[in-house]
Amino acid sequence: MISILACALTTLLFLVTRKIYLTWPSPLLNPVLICIAMISALLLISGVSYDQYFHVSLPIDWLLEPAVVALAYPLYQQFTYIKPVFALLTLCAFVGISLSTLIAYIICILLGAGDVLTSTMMALSVTTPITLLITESLGGLPSIAAAMVILIGVLGGVFGVYSLSLFNVTQPQAKGIALGVSCHAIGTAAAMEHHPLAGAFASAAMILSAIISAFWVPVLFTILNHFNS
Repeated sequence: MISILACALTTLLFLVTRKIYLTWPSPLLNPVLICIAMISALLLISGVSYDQYFHVSLPIDWLLEPAVVALAYPLYQQFTYIKPVFALLTLCAFVGISLSTLIAYIICILLGAGDVLTSTMMALSVTTPITLLITESLGGLPSIAAAMVILIGVLGGVFGVYSLSLFNVTQPQAKGIALGVSCHAIGTAAAMEHHPLAGAFASAAMILSAIISAFWVPVLFTILNHFNS
């Protein structure tokens, strides 16, 4: 009964915040960001531990894997438009994911981060469900990874298009790929607002990045640990 109530309240909170976001579409009103902040505040006020909340809301956690599989459907819908450059788009996603993982690893080593925190920082350039699954498999902290992913997405949504224009990136396709690979769903939403073509390429890049990350990031992390040992 407690589990059903926790899942129902969490779902209701997300639906309300999503309605607010659709009414006032701002990266700062991202439903996942607001839900995390509100649930964290409620747990602190009520004295309920995160472990207790996690266990009673497990049915929601179980939906992460089907959500990952569902990412293939938008890619299928847009495949006609991206087919001519699919190989190049895949290469861009692979390079982007590899560089972000490598840079995060180097920063963690230079700053003396522990093994758990380093594992947490390895998969931050993909959408939240993929991040949580990869982080958990590497022995990191999914809650911190989720917060970092949303922070990256919000920063990309607010400053991404402006930053790319500042560096003379003018093609909407290029802007879309950059935002989709590095800033996932929130960046993709910003790309869609900027230009329809940018939105299409951002969505495809985000999905490809998610698929590549699921297979490649654990392998790359193992390789980096081997050379650092």
